[in-house]
Amino acid sequence: MNTLIAIQQRYDNNQQQLIQEQQSMAFVNEKISEQDWEWVAKLVNYECIKAISRWIHKFHIPSFWTVDRERNAFLIQLGGGGSPDDIGRMPYAVLILDGQVIVFNVVRRGTGDGTVGRHVIDEVHELIVPSVLELRREGIKQLLREALEEDTYCRPFADGGTVADPNMTARSNVKSFSVEFK
Repeated sequence: MNTLIAIQQRYDNNQQQLIQEQQSMAFVNEKISEQDWEWVAKLVNYECIKAISRWIHKFHIPSFWTVDRERNAFLIQLGGGGSPDDIGRMPYAVLILDGQVIVFNVVRRGTGDGTVGRHVIDEVHELIVPSVLELRREGIKQLLREALEEDTYCRPFADGGTVADPNMTARSNVKSFSVEFK
């Protein structure tokens, strides 16, 4: 009987540890530090991204990103514009995962507003995963869901936030969020 109790306690402890680890792994919006900026600029620049996706437009890396440092995952919105039917003009984003750059287009659609709350759907198009990460494609999609959801809450220009000094604490009023992979 004592053996069963000991096994159950060990199991319970392992479950609690797993829950704590999962809770601590979360994306957050933050300003990109100067130190991080240096390595990001080496991975995410026009020449490197153009080699992956021929339709990429000229872009500037923003001063903020959505990051989960424990999982070594970094989402950066590169912008763009135009119709979601025009592949060459859709907004681009990248997810840096374990030092590899995943490129995709993301179109944000929604209803509502900041007062009543927004219902947001992000459509991910043309997900380009490096071959070394291809076996992790489904896990990458889950990471993208989490990162894009946190990104949806980001209001970098609220309450006086600027490009150089974004507001990383203001939150959007989001009622629902989902991602569709096209």
